[in-house]
Amino acid sequence: MAVSKKSCTFAVEMSTHKLYIGIGTNLSTAEQVLLWTKRKLSEAFRGQALYSTPVKTDPVNFPSKEKFTNQLVIIETDVPTAFAKPLLKSIERQLGRTEEDATRGVVRLDLDLLWMDGKLLRPEEWERDYIKQAREELEGPEPADSAEGSKAE
Repeated sequence: MAVSKKSCTFAVEMSTHKLYIGIGTNLSTAEQVLLWTKRKLSEAFRGQALYSTPVKTDPVNFPSKEKFTNQLVIIETDVPTAFAKPLLKSIERQLGRTEEDATRGVVRLDLDLLWMDGKLLRPEEWERDYIKQAREELEGPEPADSAEGSKAE
């Protein structure tokens, strides 16, 4: 008696997603935090990444006397978009970010998903001068009449 085995083949379409992530910390060890964050983002998103030059900024709407070190990263990845925010929050927690720290004015690590696949997710942050400068550094000057993506609902 012959046994027939059926095989099933699934085709999975892998698409590439483009993410703009704002990185911020107000720890005195900011340089080490940024290096650690680069490694963690690389492990999580497994894609090409471009990092802007870190810049020091004053806190915005945050109770801290410490300046922030901010950086922008553009990542192209095949990680599904549904995983982007949870991965970023997981990386923040791995460095020890807590709500208690925020109430004391301490930000160990803040990762904000600003823009993803043509959707502007954080318009207020997107328009901050240091983010605009970082985008220009990484992408070059933007034509005045170009669209920056649609706002997320």
